[in-house]
Amino acid sequence: MKNKITLTAISFLANFIMAGFATQFGMLIEPIAVKFSANVNEVASIFSLLNGGALVGTIAAFLFIEKIGIKRITLLSYTLVGLSAVVMHISTSLQMVMLSMTLIGFCGGIGLCIAGTIVVSVWKEKLQSTMLVVQDATFNIAGVIFPLITTYALTNALSWSYSYLAVGVVAMGMVVIVLFTNFAMCEQGNHSEDKQPSEWNIGIISGGVSLFLGMLALYTFLTWAPLFVKQKFNIPFEDAGNIITQYWSAALIGALISTAIVARVKIHHFLLGIITLAMLITSAIVTIDKLSWISYLTYGYGFVCAALYNAFIAYGVSFVKKASSKNVSYILISGSAGAMFSPAISSLFERTIGLQTVMYAIPLLYATVLILLIISLRIKSSTTKK
Repeated sequence: MKNKITLTAISFLANFIMAGFATQFGMLIEPIAVKFSANVNEVASIFSLLNGGALVGTIAAFLFIEKIGIKRITLLSYTLVGLSAVVMHISTSLQMVMLSMTLIGFCGGIGLCIAGTIVVSVWKEKLQSTMLVVQDATFNIAGVIFPLITTYALTNALSWSYSYLAVGVVAMGMVVIVLFTNFAMCEQGNHSEDKQPSEWNIGIISGGVSLFLGMLALYTFLTWAPLFVKQKFNIPFEDAGNIITQYWSAALIGALISTAIVARVKIHHFLLGIITLAMLITSAIVTIDKLSWISYLTYGYGFVCAALYNAFIAYGVSFVKKASSKNVSYILISGSAGAMFSPAISSLFERTIGLQTVMYAIPLLYATVLILLIISLRIKSSTTKK
């Protein structure tokens, strides 16, 4: 049991560390630009490198985790994360910061796949779903803690890089824990006769497609909602931007409560519920004419979507007898692709069909996800009866 807890703690730390780099970036754009005398748009592109690196990392995890082994790839990944944080701290070149952030994204993407693989290997049934959802809560907790460190650093005239150095220290602490942890429960046998091929079926494939569409919808909202609210209600952009703060504020509470809910209900019922609520709430946001309701609806949207990412992992792997790292990586690749390509896809449609239509597409995407979930569950039910 002790080894299970240690392995689970490592999976939580993987999410905690990735959140440490991802959630506070908006606070650091201007300080980094000032430090390196760079344009803020150039600095903002570093965030795309982090996300792009994470997508490539999930693809690499799909290909190499089983070949290299979870313990070795975890040690390598988080050693590189810690060293990259140190490089950013001492660097006098923006290009080195960009390279470091790309490497961190790459290793972080591998780390998220490792985190999911550990949980599906160590825990089963409802506990598995609960632990996966707790990972989302861990991500959101880091989204509160590290921005506080950043605020302290910036208000006390410290370098912006102390923010990420703190995350690097956590990464090196994780390396120490990994060194003294037995990963036998997660590793497949080294001999060919011990290895089982990854199982693929309509359920796990639909889980990946659904997460792609879900992330496409979510990040379309996060990208365009402030401008939509500004234009619709003719208010200052600064006020309209509060819609994003409201979303993330509710996400932390939602992730914690989702953990308690998933411990009591099946992941399939949980997902059907939150996708239905997301569809209804976004429908209300894009059609309502009362500005006073937008805040309440956004809080509700953040609340219900807080655990969306790992809930889909739990949902997808529930369709296979023994989930592999490739199963987990596939779903994460789908989610990362949806988040990464959403701004580009939505921008293309915004230019051709207009912002209003793009916002109307969000509840339609959730409706499509809901249909996919229902179809895959019906197929699973009919297969089980046979």
